Amino acid sequence: MKRIDADQINGPAELVAREEILRLAQSQRSNLATKFEDLLGDGGPPDEKADEMICAIKEWRDVPSTRSLE
Repeated sequence: MKRIDADQINGPAELVAREEILRLAQSQRSNLATKFEDLLGDGGPPDEKADEMICAIKEWRDVPSTRSLE
């Protein structure tokens, strides 16, 4: 995480933004994964087959995205 330098805050809008960022960071701290197993999740539906998962991934890849690498 990039550290916000409090000495470079130029106005009230930046101060409010900084406080909001700090508040969000504090509230999300408890949701962070602490073990590798936490990152895996529940694995999805228990009866899902590998070929169903592969088909879903292929369909997802074909969905156009508005995001860019630039």
